[in-house]
Amino acid sequence: MQLSRVALATLGILLLEHCTTVTLTRWTQQRVDAPRAEPTVAVLFTEVLKLLMSVALELTRCGGLGTAASPASLRRQVAACETARLALPALLYTLQNNLIYVALGHLEVVSFQVLYQTKLIITAVLSVAFLGRRLTAAQWLAVVLLTAGVVAVELSDASAAASSPGSAAGLSLRSLGRQGVGALAALSAAAFSSIAGVYFEGLVKARETTAPSLWARNVQLCVFTIPLAAFGAAMKLRQSPHAPVAAAFTAGFDAPTVLLVVLNASGGLLVAAVIKYGDNILKNFTTSCSVILGTLISIVLFDFRPTLQFGWGSAIVIGAAYLYAVGGGASASVE
Repeated sequence: MQLSRVALATLGILLLEHCTTVTLTRWTQQRVDAPRAEPTVAVLFTEVLKLLMSVALELTRCGGLGTAASPASLRRQVAACETARLALPALLYTLQNNLIYVALGHLEVVSFQVLYQTKLIITAVLSVAFLGRRLTAAQWLAVVLLTAGVVAVELSDASAAASSPGSAAGLSLRSLGRQGVGALAALSAAAFSSIAGVYFEGLVKARETTAPSLWARNVQLCVFTIPLAAFGAAMKLRQSPHAPVAAAFTAGFDAPTVLLVVLNASGGLLVAAVIKYGDNILKNFTTSCSVILGTLISIVLFDFRPTLQFGWGSAIVIGAAYLYAVGGGASASVE
């Protein structure tokens, strides 16, 4: 499948953005020397910023990236009945974003990255079922290898926690419990991301004469993601009714957390561009490659010490992603 320069550029930027965002999320969620922002509030701020950026791109040229549509045209597209079709991916994306914070609050960056690659399996199956994509034998083999690599990595983490020297049984059990919560959150986020991504790809690639632009689609998506994120934040903040609302919303939002919100918002638009000009499977292949960068960063910043089993499990995951990308196959056929 031939890719345009726009697709290649967005894939390269996505690789760097994904690795930076995951590393920064892990650092802000596991640090002990500073207050941590409430994930649900961070997700809400991210969606609000994404809306503002989408509106700006839809109404202006913005360096050649924008649509320069009129405000009246944008209002008509948002008020259209088809906006309701974005309710499902909005719910799934909101859940996914919250689960990523939970996962990275309990797992190492590399463990999360590898577990999150189950997106490739789910996306492949859904793309074949709903987008008319055909996979070669090599690509199905890559899916099987990816599964084996993910299982190997997770088992290596569990074994390392259980056999940690100098740890009491209770500490090991707590460590295993934390890893279990993190693994479940990462796998659930991967599933929600895959379902929402395939659904959204079907919408943005639909052959409609009056289909909204990519940025208008994101504005339609924010119509649902912002109320959902606000509801989640309100429910979470109700657990501490004695704290002032303003203080509860801004607690923990220092420079690194604000940077994370900006990266997540711009990354959401970048993913939409990758889906538009490439496809979901290429997007997931690109984020799989970020496992390598994530490993190197974790060794330097977080004193991560990968075991031999973790090493070959990660190698299988990366090799499977590469095999999938070069294994051929037809591109999606979206009607």
